[in-house]
Parts: sequence; structure tokens; C-alpha cells
Amino acid sequence: MRAEGIEVLALTAGEPDFTPPRAAEEAGIAAIREGRGKYTPASGTQTLREAICEHIQQDIGLSYAPSEIVVTNGAKIGIAQALLALVQAGDEVVIPTPSWTSYPEIVGIADATPVLVPCGPDHLPRVADLEAARTPRTRVLLLNTPSNPTGVVYPEATLRELGEWALAHDIVVLSDEIYAALTFDGAVHRSPLAVVPGLRETSVWIGGMSKAYAMTGWRMGFLAAPEPLAKKIGALQSQLAGSPCAISQEASVAALREGAAEREAMRAAFESRSQLVVEGLRAIPGLECAMPQGAFYAFPSLGAYLGKTEPTTGRRIDSGDDLAELLLELDRVSFIGGGAFGKPDAFRLSFAASEEVLREALRRIAARLATLS
Repeated sequence: MRAEGIEVLALTAGEPDFTPPRAAEEAGIAAIREGRGKYTPASGTQTLREAICEHIQQDIGLSYAPSEIVVTNGAKIGIAQALLALVQAGDEVVIPTPSWTSYPEIVGIADATPVLVPCGPDHLPRVADLEAARTPRTRVLLLNTPSNPTGVVYPEATLRELGEWALAHDIVVLSDEIYAALTFDGAVHRSPLAVVPGLRETSVWIGGMSKAYAMTGWRMGFLAAPEPLAKKIGALQSQLAGSPCAISQEASVAALREGAAEREAMRAAFESRSQLVVEGLRAIPGLECAMPQGAFYAFPSLGAYLGKTEPTTGRRIDSGDDLAELLLELDRVSFIGGGAFGKPDAFRLSFAASEEVLREALRRIAARLATLS
């Protein structure tokens, strides 16, 4: 529609609507001008890996050596390469749902089987459900906190239960913590690898620059793992992708060491928007939405609107996907139906947009829902 000149209020974005820290931009420009765009070691430069170790220690509370860090071409490829190193054909990867849409696909690329286990009403996984899904082929538990799409931040007690269960059954935890720096209203991010220290020696921690530093297009992810596993993943990367972008690595060092103020300003803006969005959604009778504790998404459930019909088109709303199609077609508001995340009765609304856009989008959503009968 946008290509045709039609205005669409887009609430689909999985990337911040901010610019990277100024220090990162300047470092990237300087690296280009000074000719430092050559190949680097496959696992990343020593300087960046040292900066990542500092970052993980300070923000996550985990201690790693540079030899245990692999810099990747985005966090997604880091997850994929970790799974390629961890699983074989027939192995199973347990994924609590709702979850990011790419997880099952990445597991499939690694020739393993995704096992989707629904969370409870609070969007937290329960050990009893994971245990019911466990088989002799269960190899990995893939966790994501803060969560995309739900915005939930796993509490320490939940992480301890999950981590101890995984450790007891020799299951590797692949912990995607890409949104770790973006938490709201006093919610505290904890890593399962820090809560259950034994996981540090068996599991993989995932982070990156895209979400916390608004560096999505720079394609900078990183992972931390015990040195033998990190070396295996680094060797895979050497053959699959080669070295990460040298310019982006220089910019990432600057962001990690000098971008804290801009990161905090962005986090505070998202926190304010989260309140605006959830208050707007909760003002719509019959719509249910928990307050996000992190990331930059709201994930409302349709509740009483399921099964209702839009009168002018005769379209019946049986899922969040149905509502997404209707709102895009009639009201020029775009968001993502919950089916993609494993919860068809919900939809994901990104608040990586201006407050003006958010308010108008909420108005249009409320007006359309009011017409359903």
C-alpha cells in the first residue's frame, strides 16, 4: 500500500524508531575513512570481544573471556549457528509459546524438531508442561526474556525452576536476551545462566546491538558459550558467513562503551509508550492486555471480540490474523496477528512508532472494534 502512496499506520516494526548512539556512527565513519573495512577474525575482533565481555559482566552478571565470545552477523544467525553446533537430525528443541516467529524455522534449518509448549495465562512457561513434552531426544530449551511478542520478563523464581530442570536433564539452554536492556516499571532482567550458575558451563547466551542500540541494519549480534562450544560455532561461522562486518564491529565497540545515555533515553521513551498503548487498549471494552515489562510490544487478546462480524464486509473475526487483515484493509493500520507467534486469539502491536501515530492507530482500532457485532 505504501508503494502505491497509501498512508498506513505501521505498528509491525521489530526495530527501534531511533538512531544509533552518536559515538557508534562516528566510529563507523572513521573506520570507513581510515580504510579499516578489511576481513577480521571469523569470531570478531579482539577489541569488540573484550567490550562484549565487559558488557555481559556489567549488565548480565556473567563472566566470560574473549575466547568464549563469537560476534555474529545479527543475533538470528547466532541462534542458527548455535543450534547447528548443538543438535543433530531427530533432536528436539523445546520452545515455550507465544514465541518469536523465526524460532521454529531456525530449528528446522538445523534439521531438528521444534516442540512448541504453550505458556500459562501469564505467558510464563511451566516446568510441568516442559516435563510433559520432554523425550529422550530433547536437547535444547530455547528461552527469550524479555519476550517478543508478549513483553513479559521472566521472574527469577521461574528462571531458577527452568534452569534447574534443564540442568537435571542435560538440556542446553539457548537464552535469547536481545531485549535485556529494555525493561520497564522496575522489572529486572535476569539471565537463567546467572540464576543457575551451572548453566554457564553448558549453555549459550545470545545478545546483540539491534534492539538496545538501534543498530538493526548494522547486523551485529554476539553469543557467549563455553570455549569448546564457542570455537565450534566460530568455525561454523568461518565457513558459512566469514567474518562479521569490520565497520559495524568498530561502531559496536563505541556503542557499548559510550552509548549508555542514548540507550537509556530510548528505554525511557519505550516505557512511556508502553503505558500509552496499554491504557488505550484497556480502554476498549472486552479487549485484554497485560502491561509489557520489556521489549517494545503489546500483545492483547481479542477476548469477547472473537466470533463477531464486521457489518460492512460480513467478515467474521475468528483470530488476531483476521483482525489484522481487516484493520489494514479498512483502516490502514498494520500489526501482526498472533497466529505467527503461536497464539491465534491475540495480536502483536509494536510501539516503535511516534506517540502521534500510536494515538491515531489506537483510535482507529477502537472505532473498528466498536462496529463488530
